[in-house]
Amino acid sequence: MIRSVKFVSVLCLKEDERSVLDQLQKCGEMMLCDTQTSVRETADSAENLRKIELLRESIKPYAPKKSLFGEPPAVDRAEFDNISEYEKSSAAETERTVAEIAETASSIDKSKDLLARLSPWKALSIPFEQLDGDAYVTFIPGQVRSATYEQFVKSAGDNGVGVEEISRDGVYVYVVAAVMKGDDISWLGGAGFEKAALPPVEGTAEQNIRSLESELAESEPRLKQLKDSLEQKLKDDHSADLLYEQFKAAIDRETAPVTKTAEASIIEGWVPEDRADRIEKAVKKATGVYSVEFRDPLPGENPPTVLNNNRIVKRFEGITNMFSIPHYGGIDPNPVMAPWYWIIFGLMMGDVGYGAMMLVLGLILKAVMKPKGAMGDIFDVIIYSSVTSVIAGVLFGSYFGETWNPILFSPMEDPMSMLVFTLVVGVAHIFTGLITAMYYNIKAGKVLDAIADQLSWILAITGIGMLLIPSLSKVGMILAGVGAAIILLTAGRAKPNLFGKISGGLVGLYGITGYMSDILSYSRILALSLSTGVVGMVMNLLAGMVAGSIPVLGYVFAFLIYAVGHVFNLALGLLSAYVHDCRLQYIEFYSKFYEGNGTLFNAFKTSPKSIKINNNTEEN
Repeated sequence: MIRSVKFVSVLCLKEDERSVLDQLQKCGEMMLCDTQTSVRETADSAENLRKIELLRESIKPYAPKKSLFGEPPAVDRAEFDNISEYEKSSAAETERTVAEIAETASSIDKSKDLLARLSPWKALSIPFEQLDGDAYVTFIPGQVRSATYEQFVKSAGDNGVGVEEISRDGVYVYVVAAVMKGDDISWLGGAGFEKAALPPVEGTAEQNIRSLESELAESEPRLKQLKDSLEQKLKDDHSADLLYEQFKAAIDRETAPVTKTAEASIIEGWVPEDRADRIEKAVKKATGVYSVEFRDPLPGENPPTVLNNNRIVKRFEGITNMFSIPHYGGIDPNPVMAPWYWIIFGLMMGDVGYGAMMLVLGLILKAVMKPKGAMGDIFDVIIYSSVTSVIAGVLFGSYFGETWNPILFSPMEDPMSMLVFTLVVGVAHIFTGLITAMYYNIKAGKVLDAIADQLSWILAITGIGMLLIPSLSKVGMILAGVGAAIILLTAGRAKPNLFGKISGGLVGLYGITGYMSDILSYSRILALSLSTGVVGMVMNLLAGMVAGSIPVLGYVFAFLIYAVGHVFNLALGLLSAYVHDCRLQYIEFYSKFYEGNGTLFNAFKTSPKSIKINNNTEEN
């Protein structure tokens, strides 16, 4: 059901605005309105948040890996509400360590790069600054490919150039060519000589290499020490995450929509009617000078929707919200939709073995992963639907794709009976939507609409169905005729003239094709039930073939095929059932009575993701 809400207006002095917003955020019961606002300066908080975001990103390589099944670190509400100097200094210390790590790592990379460039020239005895030679000779360092080196030496000799080999690797020979100044050296390139780009250092290559190796001997252990100390610190220090959530909460307060006057601030929004007293209590904690006023929604306003369903139905609310939020003052379809979603999901899986796996694996994963929010609701939907999957499996005699003692029939052996069964389920599902629409029309005093738009189709479709049963064909003909007559006479009732009313009635009768199409859509229950059973049966056959092929090992491989195959089939079946069950609700069911187009209630509150706040609310 949809809870009643109240519009609330909080008036306080300007100097109390920050503390009032702080208390309202802690209270977490009010959805603020986007009125004409005067937003306060957020530059400091935004800059602090940006710095913390950069810090959190930079420490990721050194922070303990977050377990998929773990919970975020917890802090007390009092600790969260106050940004302490310890948190700031701890974050600053972490920032300095990260900066030093980056600087040291960069220095090491530069040294290693320089070392790699100098290594081929280690045997060069001439200091780099003397390579220009004297007034007569210039020394040109370079490399020549090994394959052409002998030919290069011959060409150098022919041109009066001395060549000294310094070192070689698998590809190049590193040499120094002694050239008389003023001589033409354009031939060097044609002979395969590539001039080396030596680093701008002084001294010999060996001297520089020894110096770099000495620096690396000091900096590399220092880098390891810094990383180890940071990793150790981050095991217990969550100051960066805490500061991030604190600054994010501060920005939410600072950007909250507030209307200002010369001396006062006005904060407006919506609150569930049964929680209205909490707003005044929260404001009273912040200031003794205030005014809190409540009123009912006015005509033309669009209040947010607050759903209030029992624990089981609540888990299915996300399915409706993905389609469209219920409109305030309209219909909450979840109490009607949830049982049908539960039943149809079970029919689509329709296997005792897979239903048992859904229950066991769902409970284990939920206990280990502790999913929250929408993900937690999906886990619950799967766990609940395991019951209907087992029941359907017993009725159809399906056990991990094998058929055994079906109570009704086996879809694998009698697909036509299963098709008829799914179409009957479809009719019942659609009729539930029509009856729901009838209920709300009658409740609103629209009795004619209930008869003309819903009851007429129930009679017509029921009658058509009875025509297929010889013993009920006469009754069916009467019901179908009554239903068709009502549609023909009332479908065009909104038209202004007789021609419009007649044509409207004929067009209304044509709507039977839409209903037939909707009913046939439920054959997808048969398709998914068969696909799950067939894939499961194939896995059983493969495992059986492998089991007898190799002594002992055959049973091991058979077990692996059996386990992996059925887990894969379960995952595929769950995805298909979830998607197609949603489609049946959205297209075939909701089209009969549901409008939606509401706005979900979004409370102004602290919602940290990287930490957990203990005692998040002081009152329940």
